[in-house]
Formats: sequence, structure tokens, C-alpha cells
Amino acid sequence: MSQNPKSSKQNSGADFTKTIHHDTYDFVKPEQWDLTGRAVFITGASKGIGRDNAISFARAGASYIALGARSDMTDLKTAVLAAAEKAGRKQPEVLLFKLDVTSKDSVASAVQTITSSFKRLDIVINNAGYLEGRTALAESDVDAWWRTYEVNTLGPYLVARYTIPLLKSSSDGLKTILNVASIGGHLFAPGGSSYGITKFALLRFGEFINVEHGADGLLSYGVHPGAVPTELASGLPEAYHHLLKDKPELAADSFVWLTAKRREWLLGRYVSVTWDMEEFEGMREKVEEGDLLKVRLDVGRD
Repeated sequence: MSQNPKSSKQNSGADFTKTIHHDTYDFVKPEQWDLTGRAVFITGASKGIGRDNAISFARAGASYIALGARSDMTDLKTAVLAAAEKAGRKQPEVLLFKLDVTSKDSVASAVQTITSSFKRLDIVINNAGYLEGRTALAESDVDAWWRTYEVNTLGPYLVARYTIPLLKSSSDGLKTILNVASIGGHLFAPGGSSYGITKFALLRFGEFINVEHGADGLLSYGVHPGAVPTELASGLPEAYHHLLKDKPELAADSFVWLTAKRREWLLGRYVSVTWDMEEFEGMREKVEEGDLLKVRLDVGRD
């Protein structure tokens, strides 16, 4: 049985702001920020949203950019340096890692290199993800189903586990972990159990980061990157492809906007890049007073 379509928008926050975006816009443009001296680490950086996000951080003036992915990133450093130059920024120091986020040793080695090279870390973008094929549980491929869990849940855990000490030790740091969540974590789409469950779990995971390390200044929240026609999303059934109408630049620029300054009011919350950020920022008081945009059990009491 699928989710009640009459309540799906309300339950997923799809229309939380009146204005909805499918492409980047002036309010979130990265050139407005000066991230001189800041260091960022992006996983899943070889293509799609991760690649564009690296370029957006370069345009925002980040001095240190670490990029990890399993796929080839041969030309990415050149693109990042060119973006910084075009934006009139100083050339950032760029590190590239062949990274498997499901491997403790791979993640630990990457963070060790970031520590020795940058000696600080301000922002982590937990972007690496995996989407299993759409099949019902009883017909699902066991290895593919669990692989989704390894990349989408174990991966963010390992990245957080090894970057938190460096984030905490960075003086005057932004100390922000942005977990790339999904609207899929709020919906019940038949055949998407593993992906939906992992993205739901990622929201709770971010809250645990705040509970356990908030006293040290850590901030974490989950962000839906939009419905982007990436290689990952191409694994969806063709019937869903018409929904993939969001540009990767929207997520890339919005990730910068969300992390370029400390936003304590977003602690543990779910955010969608399709929302109008100016309008969303104006809703801060409403969000804080109602403690909105968090995963909670409704027990029917006022």
C-alpha cells in the first residue's frame, strides 16, 4: 500500500516554502561569500552534485578543498582552479582522494592527509550515495539492498567518525556536517525500501551528531538535493524520469549557502534545496518555535 497522496506533500515538506526552485538563483550564488581560510571535504565528488559543489566552493573562495570519490577525477582539479580564477579568488589547495566511504581504512587515510595538509576542517559534505534497483523486498537482490545501506549509512558514519575530531580542533571553525538526505526518506515508494530507509536514518544520525558533539560546537543537518538527473538517479524506473527536473547547480550553490556561516537554528532539521532560501530564512522563528522539520513520532497529543 502506498502513501496517501493527499498527505504526501505535507508529510514530505515538498512545498514548505511558497516559492520552489529547480535551478540556482541569485540569493544562493556562492560569490557572495568569502571563505578565505576555510577548508571543506566533499565525498562523492567525481560527478553530478558533488562535482558542481566543489566548483561552487571554489567560487566562494574556499582556501582548501578536499575531494573524494571512487570514480576518476582527473580533470576536476583543473575545473576547480579555473572556477576560482574566474570568480577572482585565490587558487585553493586541492586534494584528490580515491575514496571508498564504506572502508574504514580508506576514510581514515583521507582524513589523516587532510589533517596533515590543511591542519583544519570547517565543512563536511556527506554526498556519496547509492540507489538500489526498484524491486519489492521479496524479489530484491540481497547484496544490492545491503550495498545501499553500506554507502548511505555506514559511509556517512565513517566520514563523520574520522572528521569530527578535526572539525572540533579547528579554531574559529564552522564545524558543520551537511548530510545529503532525500525526500525519499519521507515517502513510501514501492520498491525503494533500502534507499528510503537509509535516507530516513541519515536524518536521525545527524541529530545524534548534535546531541553527542553539540557541546563542542558541531552542527549537522540533512539536506535534500532536489530531483537531479544524475547517474545515480538514472537507476530509477523510466516512469520517474520526468520528475528529474532540478539542476545540480541548485544543490551545489545551496550547499554553500547553507554551510558558509554557522546556522545553529538548522540543528537536526531536514532542508530541501528546492525551497526558496530567502523565504525559508524568514520562517526561522516559526521553525524554531514549532521545532519543525525533524523526524518525530506523532502520538496524537497537543
